[in-house]
Amino acid sequence: MTNPSSTMRTLLSNTSYLIGTEVVAKASRLLSIMAMAACLSAAEYGAAMLALTIHEVMRLLMRSGAGTQIIRANDQELPAYLKNGLILQWLLCSSLCVVQIIVALTTIWLFPGQDIALPVSLMALSYLVFPFMCIRGYLMQRRNQLGLFGLLSSIGVIVENLVLAIALYLGAGLMAIVIGKWAFTLVWLVCFSFVKSTPITGTFSKPVFVRLLRASTQMVGSDILRSLRVNMDMFLGARLLSPELFGLYSFAKSVGVGLAISLTQAYTTALYPYVCKLKNSNVFDSKHKQQLIVITTVISTIFIMQALLVPWYVPVLFTENWQESFITASLLCLIATSTTWTDSYAVIQRANGRFTRECQLNAYCLLISLTGLLMIQPDQPTLLAAVLVSCSVLWLLFPLADIALKHCHVSTAKSSS
Repeated sequence: MTNPSSTMRTLLSNTSYLIGTEVVAKASRLLSIMAMAACLSAAEYGAAMLALTIHEVMRLLMRSGAGTQIIRANDQELPAYLKNGLILQWLLCSSLCVVQIIVALTTIWLFPGQDIALPVSLMALSYLVFPFMCIRGYLMQRRNQLGLFGLLSSIGVIVENLVLAIALYLGAGLMAIVIGKWAFTLVWLVCFSFVKSTPITGTFSKPVFVRLLRASTQMVGSDILRSLRVNMDMFLGARLLSPELFGLYSFAKSVGVGLAISLTQAYTTALYPYVCKLKNSNVFDSKHKQQLIVITTVISTIFIMQALLVPWYVPVLFTENWQESFITASLLCLIATSTTWTDSYAVIQRANGRFTRECQLNAYCLLISLTGLLMIQPDQPTLLAAVLVSCSVLWLLFPLADIALKHCHVSTAKSSS
């Protein structure tokens, strides 16, 4: 039987480790942002961030592979999941590489003012490296070794940002983002190669593979919707705003919501194996849920504080060319508050195996944001951010309605009995 207090300490410890490593990694990210702001024009900055966003949307789909199911599997299912999961990861990463190259070619007419086809294509090739070590990362998360996992991942991020900054100062221009991503990929490969693990070879078992593939297919839809929800403002902004204004908006998102979203991802990364462990031990009760509400409240409060601090640190760190972005950055920080609650609820649905409900949640959030942006069609960065903040508040209606309906059903069942 799992000790509840020990499990909660594990969650707090893992969350602290991951947030700590994210803060260190994002401190290095600040260096690369300063280098981009110094070496690129507003239009070039926007093009670089658009290319990175496309890559990030695709990269997040790797969460839909075998990793989620390896983490939540019981001990009896694990050996077969590992052997078939390796095959699935190769299939997924190869598909992502091809799809991103196709997407890169479509940017020529989707975003005619942005010359990003080549860097997006080159970054796609990095997916072919991840299957070599990804199973080790999943097993570390399953064992709740998130301190070491976060440390190794943050080393890759730090190297990426340092290499990106150096490449910019050496005159690499837009190709600096490609050099940075490949630096991350190679360092990540080297770091995880030192993690002790039993050698795993891909072994095909049709029933197990079909089970993994079916669940992964359900999660792909949810992860696509979530990726679009987080990043669709960049795609619409590239169409609605001029290249210069889009560059200012991209800068505001980098210095504002970039750190906030990273902290949210750190928290939800720690939350998922925690909930899975409780579910497998049949001890996930109302007490644990109340504790999660408290922790989520604390995490989301950090982003409100960050929004208040943006007008102080942006003028200190960046030149006057970027000063008009701080209001936009402050507004975007507030989106992370809603994101924390929404993503935490989605994690719980995934841990419970309710992949369809998770997909419906992300579809609802994306639809709300798209509707708001298409109705208003903002032509200024601040207005774009304000619309997104307003829409993000409405995201919370979905989990609130779910909780209300559940309590209603419980009350009805009690009264009828």
